[in-house]
Amino acid sequence: MTARLAAAGVLLALLALPLGAGTLYSDFYLSLAIRVLAFVILLLGFDLLAGYGGLISFGHAMFFGSGAYAAALTLKHVTTSVWVALAVAIAVSALLALIVGFLSIRAREIYFVFLTFAFAQFAYHAVNSWEWAGAANGLPGIPPPSLWLTGRLPLDLDRRSVFYYFALAMAAAAFLVARRIAASAFGRVLVGIRENEERARFLGYDVTRCLRRAFLISGVFAGVGGALLASFQSFVAPTLYHWSVSGEVLLMALLGGMGTLVGPMAGAAFVIVLGDFLSSWLAERWLLVMGLIYAACVLFSPTGFAGIARRLGALRGSAETQRAP
Repeated sequence: MTARLAAAGVLLALLALPLGAGTLYSDFYLSLAIRVLAFVILLLGFDLLAGYGGLISFGHAMFFGSGAYAAALTLKHVTTSVWVALAVAIAVSALLALIVGFLSIRAREIYFVFLTFAFAQFAYHAVNSWEWAGAANGLPGIPPPSLWLTGRLPLDLDRRSVFYYFALAMAAAAFLVARRIAASAFGRVLVGIRENEERARFLGYDVTRCLRRAFLISGVFAGVGGALLASFQSFVAPTLYHWSVSGEVLLMALLGGMGTLVGPMAGAAFVIVLGDFLSSWLAERWLLVMGLIYAACVLFSPTGFAGIARRLGALRGSAETQRAP
């Protein structure tokens, strides 16, 4: 009941956020929230692969960047429909995840990490040299997307508050899809593979096929997150492919607690919001503070925020049991 009340409170706060923008606080915080929501979608997919399937990827920036560039090029040269841009981003990221997954999932542990990192670096340097995609200068002048329904234009997404609600709806839909996958038989098989791959194989499951499917789903989530960010911004750059983005995603997931879906979402919000505040106060030294937080998390709470919440819940339950007559 407490968890449901907390979730309802967070949802109400998110729905009310645009109401105070421009009066109680700057519009900038809506932009920050949209960035958080784009990363939330990316983290949900990453958690299905790493938290449930046990495969730590260090190349998810590749899918995030590819989704962003696919959406940006579609919006700029084909149509301003956000649905078409999202469809192209899903197709591109799915194809890329299919190829990379086929080649990478034959390896495990550090070898898998290295392979995903190598593919992401290859994509980063390729985009950096593509003149038709802006090369190192990036791709400016992306037009604002539109919501086209039944051939009419009922709602433009050029207003920040409108785009925020669109991004919130996309993140909510991504969470429901990820939760459905995690609770399905496929999700339980992924957990079984994470716990004991040999036993899962002995029970008759096609482990490689299951992990490739999880990798594909995870890549699509990352592509949708990138497309959402590119649709909001008027500019994309090759830095979206950089290894530091993949590292940031991994740290967000660790900080929130992998294998929980909610934990990585909280980790994404924490890192992006706190990073923004600290960088405005401490200039370049904010990275030192973030480094200390990451180190403290690994040393004292390896299961992240989700582990802390579970321990607090257990302590509360124990206290209530002791007070009971």
